[in-house]
Amino acid sequence: MILMKKMSSKEIDEIIENVKASLAVENIKVDNISVITGKKYLNGEISSKEAIDSITEYIRNKQLRQ
Repeated sequence: MILMKKMSSKEIDEIIENVKASLAVENIKVDNISVITGKKYLNGEISSKEAIDSITEYIRNKQLRQ
């Protein structure tokens, strides 16, 4: 298990904004659920697998509703 150093809220917000900006270059908009899940991961509240599974499930459900 790899342990990350505890990040401040400011550091996490900066990471999220950088990810959003990088994805915007590819014309991909980040939704609030993904941001919340990303923050939980960066806070060490969930594993990377849980984050990926959660976002994947959200996207699949969203596609089914369309």
